[in-house]
Amino acid sequence: MAPVVGVNPVRIAIVTEHHCEDAVGGAEYRMYLIAQSLAKLGHLVYYVCTSPNVRGWSSEQVHVIPLKTRTFSQRFGKNYFLYRAGLLRVLERIRPEVIYQSVACAFTGIAASYAKKNGCRMVWHVASEGDICPEPSVPFRAALFNYIDRRWTEYGIRSADTIIGQARYQDQLLYDRYGRRCDLIVGTPQPAPEGPIVKTGPVTVLWVANLKPLKQPEIFLRVVRDLEDCQGLRFIMIGRPAYRSYQRRLEREMVALRGFTYMGEQPLDCVNLILARSHILVNTSVYEGFPCTFIQAWFRRVPVVSLNVDPDDVLKTRQLGFHSRSVEGLVRDIRRLVDDEGLRDAMGTRALQYARSHHSMNPNMTQITTLLASPHSTSRPWPTMADKNC
Repeated sequence: MAPVVGVNPVRIAIVTEHHCEDAVGGAEYRMYLIAQSLAKLGHLVYYVCTSPNVRGWSSEQVHVIPLKTRTFSQRFGKNYFLYRAGLLRVLERIRPEVIYQSVACAFTGIAASYAKKNGCRMVWHVASEGDICPEPSVPFRAALFNYIDRRWTEYGIRSADTIIGQARYQDQLLYDRYGRRCDLIVGTPQPAPEGPIVKTGPVTVLWVANLKPLKQPEIFLRVVRDLEDCQGLRFIMIGRPAYRSYQRRLEREMVALRGFTYMGEQPLDCVNLILARSHILVNTSVYEGFPCTFIQAWFRRVPVVSLNVDPDDVLKTRQLGFHSRSVEGLVRDIRRLVDDEGLRDAMGTRALQYARSHHSMNPNMTQITTLLASPHSTSRPWPTMADKNC
């Protein structure tokens, strides 16, 4: 791809666990958008990950480089430190001026150690609360691998030249645990839908996430049961199936539910189309970063009802939905939105306005790409309270 006039091409390596074609999560989709935006500006972009068969996803603009898969089972814990030699070999070939890493794991520390040794800049982007505050307990068989992985991760966080955050609460967690601050806090950019959003049909309550214990899909199934007395409601669950025994248990619970549909994993475009026709999005995760599903919903005038997650209290203070804090609260708040169309529409309208002002593609992506495309950039000042992206 020919460089854009006036742009000095920078060699940038994006290092993470998965490509979004292999694992469609919020962080993976954000990195995909960043890679495409950098490439369109004429920079040399390399996407390094563990996803198999990724060469087919390479393009003239973004070169996807797979690391040789380590077959050691993750039943014994996070094994990303086993990729150290392979990752360092790939970075030696690329010779990046900037490394961008997100989703904290041993890759964070390995990339930081390469950057320090070779004089390039390391940028780390917080993906979730779990990046900063890991789970306090893990199965005994996973303790050793997770300990090694966490030591690499902590080294990477402490050694990163620049840290990007999604919300102010992440900045405070980072300071409390590591004595560091985010150098840039920027809203996660999302493409806005084209055309009008028209809500028709029965009131639809949607849940979107991978089916794993962290996301607590069983709580949504309980909510569906508790709302069976609401006539005409439609419930939809979307997400990649879980590991075998957990998935079987969930599917047994799904069988008897009335007005409920489990659609399995769906491509992003399909999820957005369903969101555009939905009326309420439910989140039951233990923790998140700044969920992309929230932003996708807000752009489509869908209020969010969340069990635990309310980054920077935006649901509460901006009235974009409800932070329920309990299962009983989830049921109560969903019922309230189902029964009050005026409240639902008002929250949806505010949600769209918030998404446009805080998560539009151009201004937010420009902040990120400008920072990444400056190989010798110094840390930026922490944004003030007046910054609309905070």
